[in-house]
Amino acid sequence: MALYPPGTLIFVNYGERPQCIHSRLVLSHVHEDDYIVLTPDGDLYSETMSPQNPDFTGFFPSLPGGGIPAGVRAANVYSFAPMTAAEYAGHMEAGRQAADAERLVLGVAAAASPVAVSEVWVLAEFIEGKKIGDVMVPPAGCPTLDKWGLMKLTDSNGLERPCLIHQLPESDIPSFCEERIRLARISEASAGSDLSAADDVRTLEVRYGLNGERLRSFRESVNELQEVEFSDYPLEPRTALSYVKAIASIAESATAQHHMWINSSRIPEGDRSVYEDEVLARILDTAVTYDALNVANLASMELVCRRRQLLAEAHSQNPAAPSYMGAEHFLGQTYKAGGGIVTPVLAEHVAKRLQQQSQIWKEKRKAEENRKFPKKPGPPNAKAPPGGKGGGGATA
Repeated sequence: MALYPPGTLIFVNYGERPQCIHSRLVLSHVHEDDYIVLTPDGDLYSETMSPQNPDFTGFFPSLPGGGIPAGVRAANVYSFAPMTAAEYAGHMEAGRQAADAERLVLGVAAAASPVAVSEVWVLAEFIEGKKIGDVMVPPAGCPTLDKWGLMKLTDSNGLERPCLIHQLPESDIPSFCEERIRLARISEASAGSDLSAADDVRTLEVRYGLNGERLRSFRESVNELQEVEFSDYPLEPRTALSYVKAIASIAESATAQHHMWINSSRIPEGDRSVYEDEVLARILDTAVTYDALNVANLASMELVCRRRQLLAEAHSQNPAAPSYMGAEHFLGQTYKAGGGIVTPVLAEHVAKRLQQQSQIWKEKRKAEENRKFPKKPGPPNAKAPPGGKGGGGATA
């Protein structure tokens, strides 16, 4: 029966001078006192892990959780560097395979014994240069409470500080990492400018197809889009969400809708709008299906949608002779091309003055016409009878 389950740390002394205590990570049991072990340098081999091994002048199984036992100075230990959960799992699998091969050579079967649950210490918070879930080897005497502990770590900037660690079964590392990330996303602060770490409203969840490639369905993604109000959004009104919903209602993608439009709009072959709209459609498709962007909340995608709408409107009356009248309003441009600048406030002021002036000129023209061509007054009530004021002829 295996005395040391996989994941156990053992410290051994080979009698070197100056003294060096070597760390060994047990990966798998071979037979009797023989185990497949891993060294801090990444070497994997079979070794007799017992005080009776003549190669050892010192044999020190670790404390629960991998702590350095009494009698071993931490300064003399050649220890493991932090490793990711994936690296740890890879070493364990390699150890199991090596143990199977070693038992085949020895002609022995694996011992029938209960499977021991291997528990390890992992990093439970983020520190620059390391990842949550990295396997840790706590030093002797580090404070622990209910499988939680603190150990000093150095980040990628060379700064050392105490970090939170947690002891758990090796198989629980993936679910532990997911839970820590979930807690980080819903965390809220009591002060500061950033009070939460909520999901970015500009992005969607990245999804993968059956072959492992990043891929989203355009139609399904459009159903997930939600428009969020921004006080400083540069373009009004916002049309991106309603536009992509309209696309999804008639086609599988923006590119498919582009081909439908070209086939039915009678735009001449070779017109530049055909190529421009196709590129814009592909940009929109890529943003949604690969980049996983919430196009409803991106001003850049709003411009893409508006340009496509302008192209459709320009060709709506005469497909062969498009009219781009009002293009600056479609694209939300403040100033006209060519370098000349007229501020919107002044343009609005001039428009109002011209309207007022036009009304004044209209009234002036009417007054002038009345002065030059006055209307003649007519009889008060009825027309006078012919033959003069008396109305009758001479009497005899």
